[in-house]
Amino acid sequence: MKNTDGKNRLVLPIIYFCFVSGVSSSSIVLAEDSTLLPETVTIQQLMEITREKSPRFATLRQRIESANAEVVAAGVLPNPRISYGRYDLLTQQNTMYDGNVQQQVTLEVPVLIAGQHGARVDAAEKSREVTAADIDAEFADLIYQEWSLFVKQLAYKQRIAVLQETARYMGHLAEIISGRARAGSASRYDLLRIEIETKAVQTRLETVSNDLSSTAGDLGILLGLSGWKPQAAGKLDYLNVPTDIEKLWMDAISLNPELEAARRGEIAADAGLERAERERWPIPSLQVGSVFTDKPYGNTSFAGVSVDLPIFDRGQGGVARANAEKQAAILARGLANARTRSALERAVDQLSKRRATRIKFEQEVMGKLVDLKEMGEASYQLGKGSLLELLDASRSRTETELTHLDLMQAEIEAELDILKVAGLLTNTVDSGATQ
Repeated sequence: MKNTDGKNRLVLPIIYFCFVSGVSSSSIVLAEDSTLLPETVTIQQLMEITREKSPRFATLRQRIESANAEVVAAGVLPNPRISYGRYDLLTQQNTMYDGNVQQQVTLEVPVLIAGQHGARVDAAEKSREVTAADIDAEFADLIYQEWSLFVKQLAYKQRIAVLQETARYMGHLAEIISGRARAGSASRYDLLRIEIETKAVQTRLETVSNDLSSTAGDLGILLGLSGWKPQAAGKLDYLNVPTDIEKLWMDAISLNPELEAARRGEIAADAGLERAERERWPIPSLQVGSVFTDKPYGNTSFAGVSVDLPIFDRGQGGVARANAEKQAAILARGLANARTRSALERAVDQLSKRRATRIKFEQEVMGKLVDLKEMGEASYQLGKGSLLELLDASRSRTETELTHLDLMQAEIEAELDILKVAGLLTNTVDSGATQ
């Protein structure tokens, strides 16, 4: 897997940044009408449907709009203020002028001279980047859940294939036993026993089929697509994920969205502290105006400046809060790094063990299934073995094949764990990985 640079770390939110409002009525219709969605999907098609039609993902990416609004709000300069005042003569004597009215109009303009405007915008933009990274992390988790359900579906389909083959074999045995019964070589007990065994296999097959249908429904629920029960297309197969811990850790540092969110959170905390430092400076307001009288008419200009005196409130609270948030962000990043490293080591260890167990099982057990089937059937037909021994051999083959599928599924799930921790899930899907 190739690393991408920092500019590509937030690919999904950037792609959809300008299209958040594009959750159009047609998409909503598609989400509500499952007949417009395919019944069978590959993992790539599933991801495309997630991005284009899933209400859950639309809700997820909508969160960037709130962050965009904060950037817009931070970039707006404070409004000027205009004030009007009127003086009316209340006594009979006027020592200043002959008229009875004096009026004043003043315009007051706040001036951000300490860099507050730039600090506000920068803090808002950094906060937006944190939101984008959080969206990436949640989307990666969504992909992980979808892919896990997809793997379960493929495993269920192959279990169904194994049980269907067993059911066919039970039918074949039933014919053999019926023939022997007609020849007087098999008892009614043998006929009843094979019938019960066949019904048991059919019941188990129905149970697995129900599990498959349930998993398909879980996919639709996960994406928020009502009534959609997609069937996974493809074959259960390994992803061939490497177990080089240091290589995977370097990938995680560059691509893991949770680590990226923690890193950007620390940067945003620095920007928040810088903003708090800038906000400590009082904001002066320039004042200009005019004062005029009516009788006789007179007009004079006015200019001045006003500013808060930072005697009591010098922004101590804001700075203290920003410092606390910065320390929390530093600790959160350290925790994220430690947890991710531990999770990666655990995932690599699990994959190595599961892979070794599966390979050993294939070498020592799977290769003997054909001989077991032939020897059991031949022994029964020659009268050297009982029906119970033949059924036991059939059960052993079925359970062995199902155990092999369990081992395969566990190994692939371990591979998915590694891809998630290393931040490679999205890259793997987009690069065309197939099951």
